[in-house]
Amino acid sequence: MGGATIPLQADEISSHRDGSARFAVLSAQLSNVQPGEARIINIFPGAKTSSTPNVPASPDWNLELEAQVFDANGNVTATLIAQPQTQLVNQIASNTGRRLAGAVASEYTVALPFKDKASGTQHPHLTARLHTRLVDNGQRIRTDVVMENTRTWTANPGNITYSFAVKRNGSTIYTQPKFTHYHHARWHKVLWTGALAEPQARVRHNMPYFMASKAVWNYDLNVKIAETTLAKDYATLTQARTDQAALGPMGNGLLEKYFPMTGSRSDIGPYPRWTANYLVSQDDRARETMMSVADSAASVPVHYRDEDTGYPLDLDRYPNVSITPEWSTPVLPTVVNGTTIWTPDIAHQASFAYVPYLITGDAFYLDEMMFWTAWNAAVPNPTYRGGGQGLAKDNQIRGQAWAMRALGETVRSLPDNHPRKSYFSGRLGINLDWYAKQYPLNPSAASLYPLNALPKPDEPHLVGPWQSDFFGMVFAQLAENAEPNAKLVLDWASKFNIGRFNSEADGFCTARAAGYYWTIVNAQSAPYTTWRDLYQANYPGEVCSSVTTIDGYPNWAGGYAAGARAMMASAANAGVTNASATYTKWRSLTQAMDQDFATDPTFAIVPR
Repeated sequence: MGGATIPLQADEISSHRDGSARFAVLSAQLSNVQPGEARIINIFPGAKTSSTPNVPASPDWNLELEAQVFDANGNVTATLIAQPQTQLVNQIASNTGRRLAGAVASEYTVALPFKDKASGTQHPHLTARLHTRLVDNGQRIRTDVVMENTRTWTANPGNITYSFAVKRNGSTIYTQPKFTHYHHARWHKVLWTGALAEPQARVRHNMPYFMASKAVWNYDLNVKIAETTLAKDYATLTQARTDQAALGPMGNGLLEKYFPMTGSRSDIGPYPRWTANYLVSQDDRARETMMSVADSAASVPVHYRDEDTGYPLDLDRYPNVSITPEWSTPVLPTVVNGTTIWTPDIAHQASFAYVPYLITGDAFYLDEMMFWTAWNAAVPNPTYRGGGQGLAKDNQIRGQAWAMRALGETVRSLPDNHPRKSYFSGRLGINLDWYAKQYPLNPSAASLYPLNALPKPDEPHLVGPWQSDFFGMVFAQLAENAEPNAKLVLDWASKFNIGRFNSEADGFCTARAAGYYWTIVNAQSAPYTTWRDLYQANYPGEVCSSVTTIDGYPNWAGGYAAGARAMMASAANAGVTNASATYTKWRSLTQAMDQDFATDPTFAIVPR
């Protein structure tokens, strides 16, 4: 950096299968950076050394958390407090609960319940998790204060109405007015304390390298996000914060509260539009919008932390558990006073926390990924998900795609030494093995699925090509990251996904390839075996010509035609035969879409 060599602390390393580092939390101490000054930091391999953390035995932290709890009539029923200083001191002494460790930064996760200030009785549900990062030898402390109402097995879970304050050495440094904290939900606030002010540095990544790492889809960095789009999104976010002030941290922000809502949505796609905006532009407003969406998702009641393990609900311990009571053994405690603004589901679930974790390394977002992935596995009926296997197969095809995306993101992100790494890796492997045996390795696949179309689970006489495209995108990303069986399944599914755009000579019009739903069986429930029969069954009497209207909204960046382009590019990046040439052809037929990517780059994925 400017000719100077700066030691780099690396923690929380997640490795590729060949042992090379995939992801790590990097910490460095820069000096003499002036306001508004930009510096380029180049990272080079060097000799590995160990640095000794310089952490005071009793940091000048001294936080006290206070919550005043209200009943339905607005009366204060209890004052709860949590005093984490003693626990932090004990953890430093015993070297436990440490996440980052080095000369630059040390971080401890301090978890503790709230107690009634008058009686000392522990509150059954409200818990604090404080990700406490000490820098400058403990003179400056960054605390990510996470408030959780997430316990799984404790009786009578429900909403809690309270006001909240953080004090340091007796002085209030943060307040949150009265609001209702939903059951099985979380929120957080980052606070800096100590002798030095909060750092104001802003890291901009080398985005071509970021894309080349294959940690994310390969977005087209030649797209220039329109200033009007960035400004409008930020204005909408600002307005949402104002409108939802009464809801406090549980507001939905820019997210759709009712996940099953139909139609085009900014949160639906390989990544939400706000995340794609950030990846393509790295604009500060886009970054803040993306992070706000990730924080809003924490208020959705999908967060079930097992009191015995300290981690999200898992199927090893409870193979027949389900969030749905009538399917569950054992049955989770009944929620009381549990009305929220949310209706979550898997089929319309976004990737909320993955990219926020990649650019921050914050434990809050890593936990978010684990919570959502665990919920996805625990929601379905155990009979259909294979009990403790946690198979995604019982969802809609798009739901299968998003569940597998979440599982892949969690596995890639979890550090090698994380206690839950093997659990989530195992579930990913089990799912990929199931898909391989169900489709490419199934001896009956040729007769069951002669065109390699993935049938709609609840209506197996239909296929949704656009949902198959989502499936193809996700499996391409899994294949690029060398997950066993992912490429095998992708190649099989691509015979339909790519083939339907290249079968005009066999009787299927390319203009219709980005369709909505198609019938894939005849009146005798036998599957169609040729592209010509599939076409005639769904477009009876239609003659394909150069003037046939292209389906899937070819001029729009958010339509099925755009999703098909993203599928093709993703498949090409994973090495699928003929995918690159098909992408080139389809792009030539949908050229007007390119201009629209400036307002919505959700599907602006291109071959590497």
